[in-house]
Amino acid sequence: MKLSCAAAALLTVIGSQYQEINGFVTPSTSTSLFSITSTPTATQSTKSTAKATNGINSAFAGMNHVQRGNRIPLQMGILDDLLKKGDTASRDFTGKQYLNDLQIRVDRINALEKSVEDLDDDELAAKSDGFRQRLSKGEDIDGPILEEAFATVREAAWRVLEQRHYDVQLVAGMILHDKQLAEMATGEGKTLVATLPTYLNALSGKTSFVITVNDYLAKRDAEKMGQVHRYLGLTVGLVQSNMEEDDRRKAYECDVVYVTNSELGFDYLRDHLALSTDQLVLPQKWSEGAFDGFCVVDEADSVLIDEARTPL
Repeated sequence: MKLSCAAAALLTVIGSQYQEINGFVTPSTSTSLFSITSTPTATQSTKSTAKATNGINSAFAGMNHVQRGNRIPLQMGILDDLLKKGDTASRDFTGKQYLNDLQIRVDRINALEKSVEDLDDDELAAKSDGFRQRLSKGEDIDGPILEEAFATVREAAWRVLEQRHYDVQLVAGMILHDKQLAEMATGEGKTLVATLPTYLNALSGKTSFVITVNDYLAKRDAEKMGQVHRYLGLTVGLVQSNMEEDDRRKAYECDVVYVTNSELGFDYLRDHLALSTDQLVLPQKWSEGAFDGFCVVDEADSVLIDEARTPL
């Protein structure tokens, strides 16, 4: 699928290095592009209505992978001619199997919903501390804790925003957590989807970043979706172009940070030109240039292709 300014917005997790070939984005590792189709926004007047019109019913009914939920390989121009038909069939099969596996996990998340609904606000918020303790003891973040964390975020989003994640949005959240590309059209709830993997990965003690293209979107998302994270006991930071060093430093120390690609890039450069540690704004553990955290990029086609053509 071609990616351009007119293409549907993408969400991606930085998990590997990307390069541009013939105007398309291709991963240097095995990262794949999955097309996710859902019903319109998850906002509903009642929770029962939200459940009744669950996006998974339309997105995966009959497993019509051609139109809905199918993994769409990136088109690479002349490189396509070098790929054997068997390779394409193998990738298609792998993509379908992957989505089937995610559907099983969605079913498990749904099975947890009743027990999570019965928790009061304090009990629901306390789930975060429980998750942190389990992860600190070595529990696999990709194991059952993922399903429990997603169920917790879904319930928190409903209580705070009256927005309930559709099943297909849970699928998108898991794809992002797996460091893959998830393509969703405008209005399908990308901003809400981002709360799932950012919350889960912030529980590990590493900062979760949500990167977007301008200060307005960063502020909007921090103010709205940040309510979900704060409700669950996480700290939320916002970095804006007019902020002073002290404010930036405090924002970067939060569990979840909303920032634009240009601000993060310039802060990185400024830190490497700093004359003393007092002038640094990024976490000290980054001083050697190694990023240690989780990152979701909104509008990935713009950030990683269009704007990347002109550094920062």
